[in-house]
Amino acid sequence: MDSQKANEIYKIGEDLSAKFLERKGYSILHKNYRVKGGEIDLIAHDRDSLVFIEVKTRSKHSIKQAMMSISYTKRKRITYTAERYITQHPECVKSRFRFDVIIVWYFRNTDTYQIKHFENAFYPQF
Repeated sequence: MDSQKANEIYKIGEDLSAKFLERKGYSILHKNYRVKGGEIDLIAHDRDSLVFIEVKTRSKHSIKQAMMSISYTKRKRITYTAERYITQHPECVKSRFRFDVIIVWYFRNTDTYQIKHFENAFYPQF
């Protein structure tokens, strides 16, 4: 798959994930939050929690393979970026925060998808 198609699929996955979370009552604060050294796909409020969400969009593969693609290094970068976000946006921090993962299986040939949401998918990597 060329990089342009891959980017289109990732964007579709992130958009579908944001809509999915909004239907569950989450408030989306940021999409693709970037700082030097890191990026977080979605940042949202869920009741009393600030949630940092990694989205993995796939056209095949298992949940295990998708989860394994979030390496220690990737989790460390997400943690670093979350720390920067909290420092820059203290007004957004409620009583707690967590790291979730959403896996989106997108089937381009039928334009259908399936979403699996994992709350507290990993702990911060300091």
